[in-house]
Amino acid sequence: MTKLDVRLAALSKLVDIKSPEVEHRLSEEFSRIKGLLQRSTEYDELSDALKTLAVLVPRFHMATLPLLVAFIHSLPNRILTENGTPIASTRNRYRSTGSLIRDAIDVANNIRFVHTEEFVSFLLEMSLTIDKEVKAKAERTIEALATFDLDIFYGKPPLGAQPQTRMVAHFAGLHNESLLTNSNIILRALRIVLSPSMEGTSWSYSSVTIRRRSIANDGGVAALRSEAIALTKRIYGLDTSVEHRRHVLQTLSSATRRDSPSNDESTSVMFERDAIVVLEFMHDLVATEALPLIQKIEHQSYWAYVHGATQAIKDKALKVRDAVDAHAEYQIYKQLIGFEGIFGKWEDLSRSEKAWDYSDKKRREAARQYLEEINEASYDIWRDRIIAFSHTRSDDLAMFPVYYDFLESIGKEKSRLAVELVTHYEELMTPFLIALVRGLWASANPLDVGTIVKRWINDGKHLSAIAKSLYQADAPRLEVLSEIVDRAAELDDRETLIQTISVAANLFSEGELNAKAIFMRSIREMANRNDTSWANVTWITRSFRDLVNSMEPGERTEVLATLNLLPELNYQAEDLLYEIATHDLNAVINYFMGRLEHARSLEKRNRQYGDNENERFEPIPYQLDRLNELLAHAPEALLTALRSDFDMEVGAMFTYRGARLIKSVFPEFGGSLEKLLLKYVEMGDDQNIEFVLCILRAYDGSMEILTVCKEIIVKVPEHSKFWNEVAAAIESTGVVCGEYGMAEAYELKLLEISRWLEDDDARVQVFAEWLLEGLRSLIDQERQRADQGLALRKYQYGVGKQDD
Repeated sequence: MTKLDVRLAALSKLVDIKSPEVEHRLSEEFSRIKGLLQRSTEYDELSDALKTLAVLVPRFHMATLPLLVAFIHSLPNRILTENGTPIASTRNRYRSTGSLIRDAIDVANNIRFVHTEEFVSFLLEMSLTIDKEVKAKAERTIEALATFDLDIFYGKPPLGAQPQTRMVAHFAGLHNESLLTNSNIILRALRIVLSPSMEGTSWSYSSVTIRRRSIANDGGVAALRSEAIALTKRIYGLDTSVEHRRHVLQTLSSATRRDSPSNDESTSVMFERDAIVVLEFMHDLVATEALPLIQKIEHQSYWAYVHGATQAIKDKALKVRDAVDAHAEYQIYKQLIGFEGIFGKWEDLSRSEKAWDYSDKKRREAARQYLEEINEASYDIWRDRIIAFSHTRSDDLAMFPVYYDFLESIGKEKSRLAVELVTHYEELMTPFLIALVRGLWASANPLDVGTIVKRWINDGKHLSAIAKSLYQADAPRLEVLSEIVDRAAELDDRETLIQTISVAANLFSEGELNAKAIFMRSIREMANRNDTSWANVTWITRSFRDLVNSMEPGERTEVLATLNLLPELNYQAEDLLYEIATHDLNAVINYFMGRLEHARSLEKRNRQYGDNENERFEPIPYQLDRLNELLAHAPEALLTALRSDFDMEVGAMFTYRGARLIKSVFPEFGGSLEKLLLKYVEMGDDQNIEFVLCILRAYDGSMEILTVCKEIIVKVPEHSKFWNEVAAAIESTGVVCGEYGMAEAYELKLLEISRWLEDDDARVQVFAEWLLEGLRSLIDQERQRADQGLALRKYQYGVGKQDD
């Protein structure tokens, strides 16, 4: 226990004592803390001052928040120091103004129920900071205050919904401008307030119990929910953007949910009231709102209908449906865009999953009918309609498959309309250019799009979209793809270069053999920039496999060389290596050796020029999912390569790098790996034995390594340095469970090693006696440590009923 811990423990006892002497002593301490927070630049002093202030809060709660606000506002003007020296940039991640502000938020959290309004204002200010971690901390704290906790709601004294009510009232008192500025976090808080359930958590020394129950109409909940809904509706009107209003609608949908029917009539009335208020609000929006919002309204109203606990809720939801059905333009929108639209009769859909038979096939049939309706008379109507529909945005364009195909068909069959869309409405149609341009390439007169594409390439615009439009195009389009590579290289447009890699591979697979040259050129351009990101986004499809099959050995080696700097080998990179390894396994083994060498070079450079925390490099993954199957067929080649690398490795780092590759390829020790390692042991020289020991250390003390360990003991002198290394390999445990997990793991090892006492080799017997003595000592230490830890947790958390 540190001096600060002792000081804080003493102060925590004084805080509860009422006497003039104690009051004087605490006032002096508060004044000292205040002075430090106002003037000090020493990080440790400020950190300790905040911890002390957290203990003093009950006696100085009126002054706490103003002091913290002033402290935070003054921090940008201070240069934080450590022992009088400005804190180095490499330590700023953990000893920064941001970490002090996060600690200050924890201190302020102690007054959340006393000065709720001031506390919320403080958190809103902190949530607007540019420091992401401070922002996240403030937002999580607001969300925690909005959450109903059983132990607070029904505590002693019971607070009910008082904290949430004060929070919502404070939000409602904000001016519209402030309300809109903070709308994201406020809406998240309101969504929690409108949650139909509450939870509580209780701890004992050995367990944590999470309790859950439905919200009931008591403790001020009913009035709170009404105020929260009213405030949410007010926020809806503050911004006309689709994204803002979608967020508000999502928040309102929380008010239509409930965990389960309640036996309490007043609670049932409350939930019915809230659901109806929300549904009526949405019903009134249908006639005037933007089409994406009508889709959201339809979606949420349907689920309110499905889960509606009363007929009144269901009837109100059906009225929303009827209003949506009467919106003719939305019905067209739903067929083309409707990724959240409800297709079918609600009454049938809610009764049977079989009623959900409205497939994309039917929507595509409707889209084909719409396409045929486009003529000179309806041209302007459809142009304006497409413009309106194309305002819809999504994080994933795969949510628009029908609309995508529809636009491609327009490019192919209604090329005049498509050309107008990509020229006069270029910015709006940017997310859909691929479909339109692809259709135009296949139209009766592709010269128009060729002229447009030439201009875009010269301007350096939409290069990635143009490249994607060339999937499955014919041979002359290779010239366009080649021009895109040239222009992307000039502009250092790596996203487009990555796209040309995928397109070229696909075109090669479709029979355009000259596409391989474009593929290799794009790979080289990325390599010239030391950029390996293409390997993390290029999916290994049949087209890529076809390309790898056609490569010369030198080309495969060149592709591997471009991946040497890849920060880590994820599953996509591994798939790429797997395809190459099926043709040239030794090239992939050499590739891994290159990564190990690069890791050493990085360490050497960092030691010479200082740490570079932003340059993370993991040469070998912890686990291989496919490549290990191929490497396991060549254990001798793999071990030979790693043995050569071992001579160049830095100290004991081989266990964490080269040996990790062995563990990834052979997760279970034994078989061919054991036989090969025994050959290295048989050689008897120190380097080979150290090489084997580093590999054994990677297996976390698995009993399967004992045969090799015993052979090492036979080969090395008694009590040599290798005894400690063999002991360390055996004593390793990996992950254990329970308080006595370590002790129990050592006991199992003790049992196995005890058998060595009867071994025919005297050196093995001597080693066993020495190791058993160490294991017994470790067992005693671990059991003592576990007993002390258990006693401390019982003291801190108590013994729950379930533990009696």
